[in-house]
Amino acid sequence: MRRRLTKRLFAGTSVTFTVALAGMLLALPHTAGAASAKATRTSSNARAEQTMRVWDWSTAADTPAEHAALPIAISMFEKKYHVKIVQTQMTLTEQDTKLPLDFESKSSTPTVSEVNEGFGSMGRLVTDDELYNLSSFNKTYGWFAKVGTLSLDYNSFTSNGKRFGQGNVYAVPTTGSIVGIYYNKKLLSEVGGKVPTNWSTFTSDLALLHKHGIVALAYSTGQPTAYQAVHVLYTIANQFVTPTESDNFVFHKGKGSIDLPGFVKAASIYQQWTKDGYFSPGYSGLSPSDAVAQFATGKAGFFITGDWYSGTFTKLGATAGFWVPKVATGGPGEGWAIPKNSPNTKLAADWISTMLSSTIQSDLLKHGGIPLVEPSASVLASASSYMQTATKAWAKAVKDHTLVPYLDYATTTMLTKETEGIQELQGGVITPSALMSSLQSDYTTFWSSRS
Repeated sequence: MRRRLTKRLFAGTSVTFTVALAGMLLALPHTAGAASAKATRTSSNARAEQTMRVWDWSTAADTPAEHAALPIAISMFEKKYHVKIVQTQMTLTEQDTKLPLDFESKSSTPTVSEVNEGFGSMGRLVTDDELYNLSSFNKTYGWFAKVGTLSLDYNSFTSNGKRFGQGNVYAVPTTGSIVGIYYNKKLLSEVGGKVPTNWSTFTSDLALLHKHGIVALAYSTGQPTAYQAVHVLYTIANQFVTPTESDNFVFHKGKGSIDLPGFVKAASIYQQWTKDGYFSPGYSGLSPSDAVAQFATGKAGFFITGDWYSGTFTKLGATAGFWVPKVATGGPGEGWAIPKNSPNTKLAADWISTMLSSTIQSDLLKHGGIPLVEPSASVLASASSYMQTATKAWAKAVKDHTLVPYLDYATTTMLTKETEGIQELQGGVITPSALMSSLQSDYTTFWSSRS
């Protein structure tokens, strides 16, 4: 996204940006500390590497803000370091299958790559010893202090890959993400609804919109794989499950469980919303972009997803807004990691520093991304109303400990199990209790194999 989760779509593309080639810095041997000792030898051998490969999942559909900001970062980096960057974008599914295999070989490993959090992605790479522990690099570059403890926790694993949220830091994120509820003020006014500031108002608005023949929630579960389904489940669950219960489940603390009354109630409400007809007609045949377009063109009252779509909805102007409930799902965006077989670890580290620079952080905010380096008051004031709301909500949730992780981080197969289970729930194939019981079974099986 998940984190940012609905942002996981579409086939990857490869974009090449070419500049005149000049001298490059020599790759670090294997640690940031070693770079200082070898610095005097950078000029003579740097010309051997003519390109720098950067892998990400910042497609226009997945993460519009990063998609818009990356060309600027690439141009800035190429001019400063005199390299040609070959950028490859891919979906989360493609990453999950491509990275573990390609990172095994020096010939196929990129210089630097984004890596999704959780056991399904980063955990596998750590287990296979394919990523650097970035602590030694941090001594030189000082990244950790810039992004904050919470963002580092989401990118941490024990060295054996068995424990998430603790141990070594394997990636450095550059954006935050928070799941909220976009709303259309004009449509709400037409049906006598109110801008939501609490859960009760929101659910009353849903009923009013449906009563007047307006799509209450823009929604899709069609192909390519839509992740909005889990966002809706998490958003409902956050009203009935404490942040501690969600944290315990994802980070496997105490008796972590998803088979709790609050989660079952959330699934029951989800199923009832389906029966009530609140979702887009034919949602199982709609693609994620269809749902986005439905809200963006003013044809639906609400859209539950993350802040990363704010740039897509700017054309709605003051007609729409973004509300974040008191407890919200979110976390840092995908972190930038340095593979063990990276051909140039020095350039990889410089890339991460570039993404955390004030120039790129401000540009991310401008295009609809929450910057992890806190923006100045003037920079924040220049952002869209959506992003001002999202950035402030992120900061408050982190401070108040009311930002909870994406539940699918909990196991390598949780996302698939959730997505399939929700489809069965909406189709009346399984009960809310059965859904949570099946997810708990997946969780128990996963953790019993890691003890």
